[in-house]
Amino acid sequence: MSTPPAAATPKAQPSRRTTNILAGVLALITVLGLSAWVLHRIAYVHVVDARIAATMITLASRIDGRIEDLPVAEGQRVQRGQLLLGIDDREARLLLAEREAQIRRLTAEANTLRERQAMVDALTASRLDSRRSELGSAEAGLRAAQSEYERAAAEWQRATPMFEREIISRQHWETQRNDHLQARSALETATANLSRARASLAEAQAERAELRLIEAELAALTHRMEEAVAQRDHQTVIVDEHQIRAPESGVIDQVFVERGEHVHRGQRLLILHDPDHVWVSANVKETELRHFDQGARARVVVDAYPGVTLQGQVTRVGSAATSEFALLPAPNPSGNFTKITQRIKIRIDIDDTQGLHLRPGMMVGVRIDK
Repeated sequence: MSTPPAAATPKAQPSRRTTNILAGVLALITVLGLSAWVLHRIAYVHVVDARIAATMITLASRIDGRIEDLPVAEGQRVQRGQLLLGIDDREARLLLAEREAQIRRLTAEANTLRERQAMVDALTASRLDSRRSELGSAEAGLRAAQSEYERAAAEWQRATPMFEREIISRQHWETQRNDHLQARSALETATANLSRARASLAEAQAERAELRLIEAELAALTHRMEEAVAQRDHQTVIVDEHQIRAPESGVIDQVFVERGEHVHRGQRLLILHDPDHVWVSANVKETELRHFDQGARARVVVDAYPGVTLQGQVTRVGSAATSEFALLPAPNPSGNFTKITQRIKIRIDIDDTQGLHLRPGMMVGVRIDK
C-alpha cells in the first residue's frame, strides 16, 4: 500500500534545518580558523623547516698507525679527557726514550765540563796569584839591584881618579871596582829574574784562558741541550697523539674505523657532540627579517614530541644569505633572471628542553614574535 504524498512533507522539513545548521557551524569554524591563521601570520614569523643543531666535533688521526684500542661505541656517553681510541705507540715511545737518553748524556757532559772548569779555576787562580807575587818580588829586586848598581858605579867612578892621583890605595880601588862588577851582575840577575817572572805570569794567564774555552764548550753544549729538549718535547707530543681523547663531554655519534685497522694522518675516526648544548637552526626569508631582531622571543615545536612547546630566544642572525656559502655559485651569464627570495640563517637558544632528548637534525617548527 503506497504512502500518501501529504505524509512525506513534514519529515523533509527537519532534515533541511539540520543541514542548514551544520553548514552554518562549518562556515563559522572556517571563519574562525581563517581568522586564527591570519592573526598568527600577523603576530609571528613562521618557519616550518627548522632543525635541531649542535656542535658536531669530528676527530681525525694526526699520525699513521694501527688501532690497538677502541673502547667506545656509537651512542655511548663520554667524559672530557676520556680515552676514545688508541694507536700503536711502541716505535714512538722508543724514540722518546732515545731522546731522553740523549738529554741525560748531554747533562753528564755538562756536569763534567763544570767540574773541569772548577778544577782549572782553582789551579790557575792560585798559580796566577803566585806568579803575580813572583813578578812583584822580581820588580822590587830589580829596583834594588838598579839602585845598588847606580851607587856602586858612582863610587867606582869617584875612586878611579883618586886612585890615579894616589889618594887612595890600589886595594881600596879594587874593592870599589869589585863592588861595581858585583852590582852590575846583580842587576843582570834581577833583570833576568824579572823576565822569567813575566814569562811565568804570561804562562799562568794562558792557562787561565782555558776557562774561556770551557765556557765556549758549555755554551755549545747548552744549545745542543736546548735542541735535545725541544726534540724530546716534540716526541712527547707525538706519543700523546697516539691516544685520542674526548675534547669535551658528549655522545659518540658515529665511528668510522674498527680495532686493528691501519689509519693514516688526517683520516676521520669518529664524530661526537654535546647533547646538553643544542639549539635550533632556521633559515628565514629575507623579507621577514624586518619583523624581528636578535633577542626576539620564539616558540619551538618538535615534530617528534607533538603537543609540547618550548620557549627560546633568537641569539644570532646571519650576516649573509645561505646562497653565499653554496659550493656551486649561480651566475647569470645569459641575462635571464628570476628573482628568488633568499634565506638568512638564524640561531635560537632554547630556555629549557623540559627533559626532551633533542638530537641534531630533528625537524622543528618555529614561531618568532614580531
